Amino acid sequence: MRISELSARTGVPPSTLRFYESEGLLPAERAENGYRVYGEDAVDRLAFIAQAKHLDLPLPAVRELVTAWESEPCHSVRAKYRPMLIEHAARVDERIVSLQALRSTLATAVQRLDTLPDRDEPCDAACTFLDRAEPALPVVSEPRTAIACSLDGDDYGARVADWHELLAGAPRADVDGGVRVRLPTSSLARATELAQAEQSCCAFYTFRIDLHGPTFDLTITAPPEARTMLEDLLPAQEAAR
Repeated sequence: MRISELSARTGVPPSTLRFYESEGLLPAERAENGYRVYGEDAVDRLAFIAQAKHLDLPLPAVRELVTAWESEPCHSVRAKYRPMLIEHAARVDERIVSLQALRSTLATAVQRLDTLPDRDEPCDAACTFLDRAEPALPVVSEPRTAIACSLDGDDYGARVADWHELLAGAPRADVDGGVRVRLPTSSLARATELAQAEQSCCAFYTFRIDLHGPTFDLTITAPPEARTMLEDLLPAQEAAR
């Protein structure tokens, strides 16, 4: 088959076939006139490539799998394929969590945008913080207000208990101005919920989330004068480390 015939049979554009050849995915012989010539095996090879691309595998992985598929026994292809797919699935899970967090932030921003006043005057500082009503920490150099929590004793105790339940047994490391705790991504929603609730009553806290596949790091920082309150959020055995 010439390139136009292979394209017609498979639905793969000639430009893509040329790209696959340049990347070593689909070699082509050359006729005496210099035209590319493909055998029947090219159809099966393209079907395999299409399946690998449908799984969103990176090009180097596709190339490795095509080579194994063509020259190695099935059990060898399976041995290469399975861990690659498991690793890729973990990356997809991480992307899903990131996109879900972004989707939640965007929804909050839309709600916040809808609450802005309908007026002819230019926007003021309140228009800046579309993902929350107010900045978590002061953004101008002004005298710091007193560090305090708006919760009463019972509510504060319940909140502390919630944090202790979330962080129990989690690895912890001290960082500049606070702590970093590693948790499974299954706890991400709960950690986000508690962090949002905490900032509503204690805006001096700063929370940061860094995703690492099946786990994430939750970093909590606070001003030095709030260190005791930060320690309250941590289980006793963690605080003693």
